[in-house]
Amino acid sequence: MSGKEHLSLEEFVTAPKKKVVVDVLDMPPPKTEAGLPEPPANKAEADFTIRQEARKALRRVKRERVKGENFFVNVSLDRRTKRRLKLASFNAETSMQAIIEAAIVKYLDEIGA
Repeated sequence: MSGKEHLSLEEFVTAPKKKVVVDVLDMPPPKTEAGLPEPPANKAEADFTIRQEARKALRRVKRERVKGENFFVNVSLDRRTKRRLKLASFNAETSMQAIIEAAIVKYLDEIGA
């Protein structure tokens, strides 16, 4: 393709967009006199209810996973400090990460943060 040739948008084949039902998602399921949800009237309603419950369960799982998530911090060290850290982790038989985490916690405790 030379620099002068241009492609138009009509030359690309695109897939049609999926239609999404949004206005029904916020409606609570109808309840019987006993307080239990009514059983779905047909298969389409049952499938919709199952998909909606699956979405809610997935959101709950994602929320729980984020609660225990670790966060990473990149630190630039000069060569001498990196060597000292590596030697200290070898001598203490622990990871460099554990040493850095302990140092950060100690520092924050000392300054009262």
